[in-house]
Amino acid sequence: MHEMALVRSIMEVVIEEAEAAGAAEVTAVHLEVGEGRDIVIDLFESLFQFLARGSVAENARVVISAVPYRVRCNRCGEEFHLDFKDRLSQTCLGCGADRDYTLISGNELCINKIEAIPRTW
Repeated sequence: MHEMALVRSIMEVVIEEAEAAGAAEVTAVHLEVGEGRDIVIDLFESLFQFLARGSVAENARVVISAVPYRVRCNRCGEEFHLDFKDRLSQTCLGCGADRDYTLISGNELCINKIEAIPRTW
């Protein structure tokens, strides 16, 4: 269950950024999660809610944008979606090269945006 370690890391950043900005409450956390992270989304969201208890992010919703695997053929430069479970998707449609590519997306885990309510003094 690698989701716990990932959520903890994200939670640390969210709380640190919220405190630095003087936020009273975090309302949403927008993430980009690559297909290669192999994350169980429901578990990830549940762990976020669990770890957020008692913090400024307690009521925050998690908005996840999935990023598919994309690769670039090392021979012809063609970019295409890669499905590691489908052997045929590992062959370049442009030149027929088999498994000769560079990963260009799909392994991301990025905080895109933190929405918060500012503290009023």
